[in-house]
Amino acid sequence: MTEFIGWLAAILASVVGMAGIVLPFLPGQSLIWAGALIHKFCLPELVSWWTLGGMGVLVLAGSVVEWTAGAAGVKWFGGTKWGMAGALAGALIGIFFGLPGLIIGPLAGAILAEKLFARRTFRQASTAGIGVAAGFVAATGIKLALGAAMLVLFWGDVFWW
Repeated sequence: MTEFIGWLAAILASVVGMAGIVLPFLPGQSLIWAGALIHKFCLPELVSWWTLGGMGVLVLAGSVVEWTAGAAGVKWFGGTKWGMAGALAGALIGIFFGLPGLIIGPLAGAILAEKLFARRTFRQASTAGIGVAAGFVAATGIKLALGAAMLVLFWGDVFWW
């Protein structure tokens, strides 16, 4: 029975975790790692702790990318430090409002900070908002690559190493 649970957790976490990277309401990379951890406890001989540690580092890297991509996008599109700070503050506040907050929070934070503190025109402030959106898209792509690397590490360890 524990073998079945281990395999089921690994397969479901792999599929749902990759979907969760694209769908903001699911913790994608964390699900992949949790599935690998459950698999390790159910079938300890198949996955090494080194693999789980490497996957954990990739989860942390994905989190850093997710938190900083909006601010980096603001800077890339010509925003100021105020816009970057506003994007980060908006992301922190947006967490408490679910999916809409995760999308609107950084965008509104960057635009408001650019307008109020950097004293930029609405058009210039809106460019910072576009930077947030571009950062979000870039972060999703990077997190998909990190999630794929996690799956290669895990399934490679299970079947080949």
